[in-house]
Amino acid sequence: MIPKYFVIFVAIIVGFSGVIIYTSPSLVSNVNIGLEFKGGYEILYSAESPSGEPVSPDLLLATANILQERANSLGISEPQIIIEGDHEIRVQLAGVSDTQKARQILNSGDNLPLKLTEKYSYTVGGVLGDAALKQTFHAGIIALVLIFAFMLIFYRGVGAIACFTVICYLWLLVLVFNMLNATLSLAAVITFVLGMGIAVDANIIAYERIKEELRKGKSIETALKDGEHNAFRNIMYPNIATLIAGVVLFLVGIGPIRGFSLTLILSVLISIATNVFLSRIVLSMLVKSNVVKSPGFFGIRVKSIQEPKIQFNFVDHRYKFFAITTVIIAIGAVMFYTTPLNYDIDFKAGTALDITLDQSITQEEATSIMEEDAGIEPATVTIGGADNNQIAARFDDVLESNDVKKIIDTFKENYAVQYEENTSDPTIATELASKALYVILIAVAAIIVFVTVRFSWRYAFATTVSVLNSSIFVIAMFAIFKFEVDVTFIAAILTIIGFSTYDSIVILDRISENLKQTEIQDRRHLSKLISQSIWQMMPRSINTMLTVSIAAACVYIFGAEPLQMFSLAILFGLVCGTYSSICIGTPIFYMLKARGLPRIKKMINA
Repeated sequence: MIPKYFVIFVAIIVGFSGVIIYTSPSLVSNVNIGLEFKGGYEILYSAESPSGEPVSPDLLLATANILQERANSLGISEPQIIIEGDHEIRVQLAGVSDTQKARQILNSGDNLPLKLTEKYSYTVGGVLGDAALKQTFHAGIIALVLIFAFMLIFYRGVGAIACFTVICYLWLLVLVFNMLNATLSLAAVITFVLGMGIAVDANIIAYERIKEELRKGKSIETALKDGEHNAFRNIMYPNIATLIAGVVLFLVGIGPIRGFSLTLILSVLISIATNVFLSRIVLSMLVKSNVVKSPGFFGIRVKSIQEPKIQFNFVDHRYKFFAITTVIIAIGAVMFYTTPLNYDIDFKAGTALDITLDQSITQEEATSIMEEDAGIEPATVTIGGADNNQIAARFDDVLESNDVKKIIDTFKENYAVQYEENTSDPTIATELASKALYVILIAVAAIIVFVTVRFSWRYAFATTVSVLNSSIFVIAMFAIFKFEVDVTFIAAILTIIGFSTYDSIVILDRISENLKQTEIQDRRHLSKLISQSIWQMMPRSINTMLTVSIAAACVYIFGAEPLQMFSLAILFGLVCGTYSSICIGTPIFYMLKARGLPRIKKMINA
């Protein structure tokens, strides 16, 4: 007779799989694609009253409604008119082919209640957008396959369950996106990478805690029960902190930051539903059916019963880690102040033109066409792409639409042309940088409050140092190597903060758990206990870093060009985040906790 729990297990797997396979094609086809991947035109207006009085919400709404009517006349599907703050309106026209016509229609007439000034604009050709979408999709598929292979190799049977729940997570996320009519923007794709990492990490934490219980000689059913119980808080607390940060970012953020935060909130909630609760149900049904008879199902060898020996005490070597970190940050600081960061047009005034041709071109030829034929001198011109057919031209001044058209038309005389245009004036560039810093500080402050309330100020301080160190490290790397800093860099820093916070809370929560079970005798005892806690969580930290690094590396190698700098920042940040949590955050906590304890009371093997 087939055990009823096995029947339930099969029913869950087959039921979810059938629904996912049946609905996925329509869900994917109905996703609202952003202009980064569809081509189109985006413009940010700053509104002011003709009388000089403060802008009223009613007049701002009336102006937005008129812009909506004008956008609808273009005949494109679902133009987005978004009010931001108390005086700005963002217009997104995905799929528009004639940006000059769109700009003329939006700016036509004098019957607007408020005076509008262009502060920022972004244009991407349909062919380039479609290529970016395909590249990003392929990169995601490759990343998913590699992550699944990693989970199957290291976690065997439960790794297969993790793969199943991650697929459920992705399906539900796309489903909710469709239900909310949300836009799959660049920020959303970025958050998918973070969300996938959170989803995989929830499974890794649970499986590592189960393996710990199995090493103690417990039965599979008992190890499952105790391991999942112990893992629950390790999973939930960092997720709650990430969720709080996401809500804060949504409330105080603007533009891409709000898109990032919305996807982050959805990712955390859906990850908890699938990779915590669904994963527990599925695994529990399988174990109760008595199908799982060997610890090998969890990727563990039967002979590995004892806790791993601690060969390196991270706390005792804290000053070496502090010195290494100080040197790297100092070098970055020197580079930052001697030669500023390589800011993209998002953070400085001017116009950026990224032109893709149907054949190769030299830098001298591209410069000559712009300067001599079009009569417009760029600040810099660089050639890239596998076939040397991509031109990146940067202009210190904001180009008029006629100037951009003149340059593009000049290239079209001899080439087939696709292009992206990004224009930002001095005020919006400065405002974006200041608002980005503002929301990052607010998010960090919210995390500090949560950790302080849930644990103590010592844990909060250690987490803050770890998070700030990770962020500063990435900035230092970009300063040293002069990588380009664009708007995706903000999302990368937010992502790094999320990972670093998550990693720090996971480790510090394990320290807190062990402290409650042990009476600390002296500083040596505390040092050993903290190092033991680190080693207990080491497999989780390394495996999570590797899985997310796989995703980031795939996006960097196979993804669209706008995502490359983001991926590079993530790769730096993941390594530094793990390093900071283990080698900086925990030693800081030790130094705070050890105050008042004797140096050596007696030798105790922790």
